[in-house]
Amino acid sequence: MKDRDKKKVILLLRWGAIIVTSYLILLGRGKVTNPDLSHLLVLGYILSNIILIFLPIPWFSNPKFFYPLVLGDTGIILIGMYLSEKMVTDFYLAFFLILIFASMSRNFKLLMILGGATSVFYGLLLYSWGLLISKEGSSYALRIPFIFIMTAFYGYLVQTLTGEKRKELSISEDRYQGLFENANEGIIILKNPSLQIVNVNREVEKTTQYPKEELLGKDILVLFGDSEQEKAKSYLQEVMERGEGKLDAFPLMKKDGTSFEADLSMKRIDLGDDSLLQVIFRDITEKRRLEKKIIEAKRNLEAIFDGIRDQLSIQSPSFEILRVNKAVVEKYSLTFQELLGKKCFEAYYQREAPCESCPLLVTLDTRQPASATMKSPEGENVFEISSYPVLDEKGNIHYLIEHVKDITEEQRLQEQLIQSEKLAGIGILASGVAHEINNPLSGIIGMAEIALEEENPIKSRDYLKDILVCSHRIGEIVNGLRSYSRTAKKGDMGVIDLHDVLDTSLKMVQLATKNIPVEVVKRYLAVDKIKANPGEIQQVFTNLITNAFQAMNGKKGSLILSTRSLKDFVEVQVSDSGVGIPHSHLNKIFDPFFTTKKLGEGTGLGLNIVYRIVTKYEGTIEVESTEGVGTTFAIKFPKWREGL
Repeated sequence: MKDRDKKKVILLLRWGAIIVTSYLILLGRGKVTNPDLSHLLVLGYILSNIILIFLPIPWFSNPKFFYPLVLGDTGIILIGMYLSEKMVTDFYLAFFLILIFASMSRNFKLLMILGGATSVFYGLLLYSWGLLISKEGSSYALRIPFIFIMTAFYGYLVQTLTGEKRKELSISEDRYQGLFENANEGIIILKNPSLQIVNVNREVEKTTQYPKEELLGKDILVLFGDSEQEKAKSYLQEVMERGEGKLDAFPLMKKDGTSFEADLSMKRIDLGDDSLLQVIFRDITEKRRLEKKIIEAKRNLEAIFDGIRDQLSIQSPSFEILRVNKAVVEKYSLTFQELLGKKCFEAYYQREAPCESCPLLVTLDTRQPASATMKSPEGENVFEISSYPVLDEKGNIHYLIEHVKDITEEQRLQEQLIQSEKLAGIGILASGVAHEINNPLSGIIGMAEIALEEENPIKSRDYLKDILVCSHRIGEIVNGLRSYSRTAKKGDMGVIDLHDVLDTSLKMVQLATKNIPVEVVKRYLAVDKIKANPGEIQQVFTNLITNAFQAMNGKKGSLILSTRSLKDFVEVQVSDSGVGIPHSHLNKIFDPFFTTKKLGEGTGLGLNIVYRIVTKYEGTIEVESTEGVGTTFAIKFPKWREGL
């Protein structure tokens, strides 16, 4: 029951007691022994209740005030009963009011004392009036223990209910205390308006390094630095007036004199005429440290993001540009604001739909990184475009990162490297080719000399035919070398019959290695054509066949060339029965400058060039090798389809 309600009930019950007492004294049928004293008693009772109206509400919950009030009211009613000598029916109403007053005190001993005194006093009155020796004496006599029994019964109920309430209150207090002590925020309870600390929780002790006993009774200003005390006083005064308030990032002091930042919130708690101030603070020192780290990390990432000279952009799954680095801004001469929110294909290529070979489309479909090589609209530059997905916790694409790298110069250097490797290959073939050319050339010279001396025109004609045959032979050799050594140019693409290129490459290698006794086995099946640069494809097969001959170390072995068509690819296999490749080397053979040959016998670029050319045309190359048994290279090229 709230204090205000308790005061109201007490006043109403006293008015009821006044009415009953006044009725017994003034209107009862009993004998009034002293009318003047009775009237004075009623008047005093009424005045006392009027005075109680103006007394402070908290008094009615204070035992030092409430218990004397109950005893006084009981005495007044008993005096009134004595003065009126009316003890038949109206007494029970008076006694009921006494029980109510006693029950409000929540004191079982007080209730028993009141009940016993009332029973004894009532018995004395009955005896003095002669009712105990009347015909109904036994009936009146039973009322004396009945009053005490009812008082005890009612007192037991009061005690039981009070015990339950106290238990509930204790549980509630324990819960509150548990929440109070284990709160993650520091909680300080202050007296209002003295601002003395009356309670603190563990977080306050932990944060301020003050023991609880040392803080209790001290002014809250002990937790504020000298330079902040005036501001703190002003803030506390405002809270006392308004009822609540907040302060962000306000410095507080620890016991050792060091300060820390805290967010403060205060609230006034009214308890009748008294009130308390609740101060809650959260130490934000770690929060500030983490915020600084996050800001610093963000700046570093932005510096790295903008410092990368390749074009980087972050895009939504609908291709909207969310963030770009400075390289993009410089490339397209647009501001950040002009680029943000636009579709990448609109901003970069002035298209209405994504590019057909856009790697972002592949990433959206597979949720895996993807890349593609694309030319600029002007056709002057070549770009390698890569896309990377950033997934959310459910595995869905949150946004995409697009990386655009200008590889124009890189491709030019790669073409130069390929050409250099071709020239190196020509050097290897030179001795055999020179010998192969010298033979028909010697024949041409000899036939020409004979023809000049021959007078018979018919015989001279035969010599000229032989000269023509030898010349054609030289032309075939020279054409093979020219197609092999020719620099690949942009757009120098053609539809290629792989069987023709394999045969040409084999002839060139055989010219340089004619003394090696190798059995060549051709297992050609009908295959589709591919589209590529003929010289580059010839270089692939020449390098592989040359390696196969060298792997057999001049010993008799076999070279197997096989072709077949797969679903979307054409496969060529070059197999030899040479020494094989050690297992530890298999994952290195396509690395640049890796070679197992002696110094001066190889550049270490042959297989790397092969790998570059094959992947350039979206093909694949695989190798299987067993030491002492042989090696097989399997190359797959996409089939050519008319119209593509």
